[in-house]
Amino acid sequence: MKRAMVKCFSNREMTLWRVLCGLKIKFKHMKRLIKLSGLLVSSILLMLVVGVGCDDGLDDKTFLISEELTIAQTLDASPEKFSTFVEMLHLTGFYTSLQSYGSYTCFVPVNEVLDPYIKERWGVNSVGEITNEEHIEEVKELVKFHTMAKSVGASGLVEGRMPDTTYTGDFLTSSYLLGGGIGNVTINREAKLLQYDIRSDNGYIHSIDNVLTPYSDPVPVVIEKAGKHTIFVEALKKTGLYDDFSVIIGESGNKINYTIFAETDSVFALSGINSFDDLAAKYAEDSDYEDVNNGLNRFVAYHATASFLYTIDMPEEGYLSTVLEKNAIKVDKLDDVLKINESETGQEIETWVSLVSDYSNYPAKNGVYHTVDTLMDIFIPKAKHILFDPVSEQPEVISKTVRNKNKVTADAYQDVDWYPSSNTNRFLAGSSYKNLNWNIFDLGGCVWYEFKTPILAKGKYEFLICANGGNNARGKFQVYWDDEPIGSIYDLTTKGANIGYPDSIAMEANGWRMGLESITNKNGDKQSDQANTLRRVVTRELLCPEQKRHTIKLVAVKSGGIPLDYFEFIPVD
Repeated sequence: MKRAMVKCFSNREMTLWRVLCGLKIKFKHMKRLIKLSGLLVSSILLMLVVGVGCDDGLDDKTFLISEELTIAQTLDASPEKFSTFVEMLHLTGFYTSLQSYGSYTCFVPVNEVLDPYIKERWGVNSVGEITNEEHIEEVKELVKFHTMAKSVGASGLVEGRMPDTTYTGDFLTSSYLLGGGIGNVTINREAKLLQYDIRSDNGYIHSIDNVLTPYSDPVPVVIEKAGKHTIFVEALKKTGLYDDFSVIIGESGNKINYTIFAETDSVFALSGINSFDDLAAKYAEDSDYEDVNNGLNRFVAYHATASFLYTIDMPEEGYLSTVLEKNAIKVDKLDDVLKINESETGQEIETWVSLVSDYSNYPAKNGVYHTVDTLMDIFIPKAKHILFDPVSEQPEVISKTVRNKNKVTADAYQDVDWYPSSNTNRFLAGSSYKNLNWNIFDLGGCVWYEFKTPILAKGKYEFLICANGGNNARGKFQVYWDDEPIGSIYDLTTKGANIGYPDSIAMEANGWRMGLESITNKNGDKQSDQANTLRRVVTRELLCPEQKRHTIKLVAVKSGGIPLDYFEFIPVD
């Protein structure tokens, strides 16, 4: 029989309950267990429903109140498979946590793999024999590494990283290298699913056939231990970048991440490179490999980004900033093919670099590494049409540390700033919006706002801004490009009828264009069919003399709302 343990309340606790009732606290799920002062409010809910009273003398009585078991109780109910993991939960104090309200996912090694693991790891026959404080901390790390604060069913296991971090702050990965179907998925390339989607009241359990190893090594060490990239690893060491890319926590206490693209020895061999000396002979002008201007140093630096990118995180079409300043990796996703630095000859057949899936998406404590299938030289791309969404392209939005409608201060973002930075702003998303990716950056009430652009290739562009303006907008802004004023005042209060809408010729003469026809809401309504999502032509000749990121600043001439949609860059021949 499924059951939950509850206690009756003391007089003091009943007083607290009456206060809560007075505040008209509403409970979303009447059958769930809620802890209050170390006891469970669910017992009171039951008494209110069935008219049963109790007093302090009934402490420690048991009532059957829930049809759903928590993760902890579900594991407890199958001791033949999970008793060792349950003992680990009790040892670390996490058993109570997995009984609480919340949303969790546990990847649980079964007894037959956990029992020999603890014997080999800590030299004991059972969890109860682990008494060394250092070993208990290791058990805590292990349990946290197997647990996420988010419910993820089998349908959420995609190729690459999972949608949220574990309690150690790391991303687990799922892979389908053994073929399609959930039965072939592997977790961190270490464990297969024995049973999945074991549903509990507060999340999912997936049983696995191996213990997952918590990350401890930085990316270069993980590459070196793989044993297939000896030439590349030696180049990392000779250039000094091995140590640079091994830093996990920066001087300010911030977590540092890297994504590294590496050639295996066999890939180098395809280009006639069979040793480090061959690689140095091809790229280095001299033996001062640590000089940032040395060709070999530049080659290796180009293989790394100061960001955390599994394949699922890479843009559908765009650029990745590399450690080599003013040089980027071009990325295009087409069906199941990831094209890196595709040639731009205009010929029918183009060439590109791709990834070796068996040796890519390998996690480390400070990032991830991928293996490329051919030599990845420094690539100089041509200018291309770019729509920059100031919401969807922010790392904090991608990682969900900043969420829809949540008001945050400027320090919540790495590449967005405003003044005063203590003012709170938010982004808004909704499928009814006729906006790029169905969202807008809801700005208002600040002196200025600043955005770092994606990398733009060297070239000349038309520069446009789209925001929701017209009757409901109040702001007027001067646009700055890399701290220089550019274009006339961007007046969001401009009404379409006053600039010629819907006559595109008249609008162009006034410096405006209709919204993009390709952008629609969930109902298929086009942005181009409404007068309050027009594009302002800031300039028709934006010169970008070098490949790099830039800064866009909007300085308020008249403060007011600006539902910012996107920035647009159109190459000009």
